Amino acid sequence: MKKKRILITFAGVPFIKGGAEVCVESLYNQLKYRGYQVETINLPFQWEPKSELIKNMVMWRLLQLNQIAGTLVDLVIATKFPSYMIKHPNKVTWLFHQHRAIYDLYGTPYSDFNPNDPNDIIIRNQIIAADNKTLAESKSIFTIADNTTKRLKYFNKLDARTLYHPPKHYGRYYCEQYGDYILSVGRLEGLKRVELLIKAMQYTDKQVKCLIAGTGGLASYLKNLVVELKLDNRVKLLGFVEDEELLKLYARCFAVFFAPYDEDYGYITLESFLSKKPVITCRDSGGVMEFAEHGINSLVAETPEPEVFGEYINRFYANRTLSKEYGQNGFDKVKNINWDYVIDHLTSTL
Repeated sequence: MKKKRILITFAGVPFIKGGAEVCVESLYNQLKYRGYQVETINLPFQWEPKSELIKNMVMWRLLQLNQIAGTLVDLVIATKFPSYMIKHPNKVTWLFHQHRAIYDLYGTPYSDFNPNDPNDIIIRNQIIAADNKTLAESKSIFTIADNTTKRLKYFNKLDARTLYHPPKHYGRYYCEQYGDYILSVGRLEGLKRVELLIKAMQYTDKQVKCLIAGTGGLASYLKNLVVELKLDNRVKLLGFVEDEELLKLYARCFAVFFAPYDEDYGYITLESFLSKKPVITCRDSGGVMEFAEHGINSLVAETPEPEVFGEYINRFYANRTLSKEYGQNGFDKVKNINWDYVIDHLTSTL
């Protein structure tokens, strides 16, 4: 029987690798493992100046990939903005996220779109209209998290179904001990709010250590903040960490801090729970709250206050039995998330 041919479409940023890139790589590998012929189409994404957004959309729209070298492409799985603008008779969208700057981040400090700028308003309206049209062309629309599903319904009046998927190292996470450090993993960008953790360390027991794994545009600022607050003997920014070392960091921490602003999905939550470690987060952290339960597997601040986070860090540090109990509850919450369910739904139109 001839193998079905599947194209994954993705709009990546050159030299940057985050959760979306990891997800596409995992999706590719999972489809390949199941016997499909798979390729990924990745056009570089640019958003500055804002007119580039429209050019990016047009590039995807002009692509004609129904056939390649005279052979039909059986399925296109589109992912993040604007890769879902591609035309194909059997297009299924697994939405990572849209251009958040014009949706849920619009009017916040995290968006570069000015609600009072006529040009920004024109571009925003063009993107929304294109989203409405091209997403609706999909045979099925899925998302990676309920948070993304709700945004799509609220802003575009489109229905979707959530397909949770496991993190990259599913099956390899482990728990070794509940050591003396709180761990943070992820990009060092404003939305991730790592500075809250650093500030929270002022309110913790002086024996508590903090390890921060990741790179990003705020690295220099955060390093300076550590020095400014005289925390350089307790807070370490590790930069990029290799996979084996990352698994070890999860295995030995006593808890994980992950309190981004309105996260889409948040691998870190699942990685923490699969390592049997509790999470410290915030009520406004979006997708994290689809798994985090205050007083059961996590401690959840109602507002992003460093003093509160410091108190929560102290609570887990002083009571490792509590960390272990919450970590086990977190593990039980996510242990059954797997790729089979995701792939079955994404390929159901074949």
